[in-house]
Amino acid sequence: MTEAVQNNLGALKAKLTFDDVVIKKIVGVVISDIDGILGLSGNLFTDLADRFRDNEDITKGIAVEVGTKQVAVDVSVICKYDVAISEVFDRTVEKVKEAIHYMTGLELVEFNMNVDDVMTKEQYLEKYRGKDSEDNKDNN
Repeated sequence: MTEAVQNNLGALKAKLTFDDVVIKKIVGVVISDIDGILGLSGNLFTDLADRFRDNEDITKGIAVEVGTKQVAVDVSVICKYDVAISEVFDRTVEKVKEAIHYMTGLELVEFNMNVDDVMTKEQYLEKYRGKDSEDNKDNN
């Protein structure tokens, strides 16, 4: 349900709502651009083409609760080894908050980030690129 418009006694009533998947996609795209985060748990960020393939779900590792004026977000990520994770977290919160507010008008009232693992980019690509390629063979 993206937009509901109702008339009531000649006065226009309008209501804008967002499905959870809309907020999840906004969060997924924002997080994929954060330096220091290699990927979401269960998802692979390697380049723009990979993120938007038909069989790729950029919302894996993201949970949201969407209200009429506020939203809460939980994400599970894999961070790059040898970065200041607390700074990555602060940057992520700010970017997600800005994007959600700009695109939806909703206020981010809670943001929880769980770091599942840390690895070098090479380790990450070795571990998940092979898995991603195997998943694609199974889907084709």
